[in-house]
Amino acid sequence: MGLIFIKPHQGLVVDRGHVTINFAVTSGAIYIVRNPLDVAISYAHHLGRSIDRAIEFMNRQNAEVSGNDKQVYEVYGSWSQHVMSWTRKPHPAIYVMRYEDMLNEPQKTFGALAQHLLFKPSDEQLTDAIDRSSFERLREQEEKDGFRERPEKAERFFREGRAGQWKEVLTPQQVQRIVDAHGEQMQRFGYLPL
Repeated sequence: MGLIFIKPHQGLVVDRGHVTINFAVTSGAIYIVRNPLDVAISYAHHLGRSIDRAIEFMNRQNAEVSGNDKQVYEVYGSWSQHVMSWTRKPHPAIYVMRYEDMLNEPQKTFGALAQHLLFKPSDEQLTDAIDRSSFERLREQEEKDGFRERPEKAERFFREGRAGQWKEVLTPQQVQRIVDAHGEQMQRFGYLPL
């Protein structure tokens, strides 16, 4: 059958006596960390709510979302809890990468990921794969064919995809709320100082 890739949003935790991700039946995971200052903007658009509401949810300890007819309930935790759940200790089956590195150094970042997955793409294959999965290409596909994961309240799923937009959008108070709640993890991943 080969590898099957899935995209969960779960924190890597024990919930009500059960692990959310069972590594006995999981080959591994790719965990992407993104600056929570940009996450707040993206998440607000995704939810169709204000940035302040998104920040409130991101800062909520032990946050979870209920299930519905389209998705199962998920345990997130706060942004920091989620990041810690996946990155607190190195694990050979968990590959951690930063969203910003994917944008700034795609060849290096995706080349290292391919190597971790035991793929050996040529430079041309890697360049082609990066081009085919670029934000611009995905956005074009969504505009043409739609995207089934786009929430009903969101105008589109692939909105901007750039790093640093928080500098143009967030108020100083919003920035401080996020830094106060997540400064330790932001520091770990190079998002501080601002």
